[in-house]
Amino acid sequence: MNTKTTVLSALLLSVLGGTLAAPQALAAEQCEIDTRKTRVVSERVGRKVQKAYELYAEDQVDAALAELIEIDPSGDFDKAYVARMIGSLYAGKEGHAKTALKHLKIAVDIDQLGGSDHANTLRLLGDLNISERHFDDALKYYDQWMAFSCKEDTNVYLRMASAKYELKQYADTLTYADKAIASQKEPNKGPYSLKMAAFYESKKYDDAAKIAEEIVRLFPQDRRHWIQLAQMYMLGEDYKKSLYTMDIAYRRGYLETASEYKMLAQLYAQNEIPHQSAKIQEKYLKDGLVEKDESSLSMLANTYHQAKSIDKAISYYGEAATMSNNSRYFMRQASLLMERERFKEAKVAARKALEGEGLKSAGEVQMLLAQAHFYLGEYKSAHSAVVSASKDPKSKNAARGWLSYIKETADRKGVQL
Repeated sequence: MNTKTTVLSALLLSVLGGTLAAPQALAAEQCEIDTRKTRVVSERVGRKVQKAYELYAEDQVDAALAELIEIDPSGDFDKAYVARMIGSLYAGKEGHAKTALKHLKIAVDIDQLGGSDHANTLRLLGDLNISERHFDDALKYYDQWMAFSCKEDTNVYLRMASAKYELKQYADTLTYADKAIASQKEPNKGPYSLKMAAFYESKKYDDAAKIAEEIVRLFPQDRRHWIQLAQMYMLGEDYKKSLYTMDIAYRRGYLETASEYKMLAQLYAQNEIPHQSAKIQEKYLKDGLVEKDESSLSMLANTYHQAKSIDKAISYYGEAATMSNNSRYFMRQASLLMERERFKEAKVAARKALEGEGLKSAGEVQMLLAQAHFYLGEYKSAHSAVVSASKDPKSKNAARGWLSYIKETADRKGVQL
């Protein structure tokens, strides 16, 4: 049912003396809504009101409003009734909430409307104030609606919980969310989401995770809830449960975004399963789910390094280095090439590190270069590189030891330095 139909139905029911479907009663006691006498507008006002109804039914909302605004009611009941009608029609017009609120407040403050009309006006004031982010006013009118009608409603409790959340009153958010849950006939994820958010904002991550578990149990087909649950576990530093949840989501095909795949890879690494983390990263890079850039390539290289898949690490450090011309990646590649005794390639990577960007210690790279030359029997070049390394404070101590070692080896091999 659209807004226009809802407003019209409420107004017609009011005129005909009918009632809207009543929310669940809070108690069997007699409430003020039941003690209000049914009243009708004066004949003069009634003619104008009837004309306004006819225009509204023909979708001539502005004309209906013009007809109502021309009325100059004298009695309090007539004033309240016309103000309510004007406010209700403005409530159905986009961008006129402020005007609607003004007229509806007049109707409520006069306090002469019949039971259902007064109750519906209070609730509409609550709804409009929520939409206008006047949360304290919304809560006031919802409280008045419940007190007047002795009824409760899931949507009202949910909106009150939302208002309390926006006001950062998280304990009250939980209270009203629980009332929404208790009163609902079918599970609605709204109050559960508000509870989880309230616990999250209160930094009670374990409690937030418990609510996230409940959401997954009630709404297992929504992929976002699985990701959300994993995030709550992660915030609570329960990385095993977080990984388990993300792995289920992955196997069910629920992962879609780059950040979700990165999160899964990160969790494998945090749980000391680097090889699986690297495989996930490699897959999403190959499939184009994540852009192949310096960051993603260096992360993959580092993960393969942790997994002791040295050749893979060498390859991806090389890709990251070539893409960025970053000396750090060339240096890491050179170091791993030395570990693999691929000395010629190590020399090339070390030289590129010296020529690249962001180099912090030329001496450390010169040490790698010196060792590569040395193991290739290029003692003169090794000596030259180690002399350069000895001039860098970060590498001078290591360089001194290698300097004498290179000299001794060259002398033994009969090589003039």
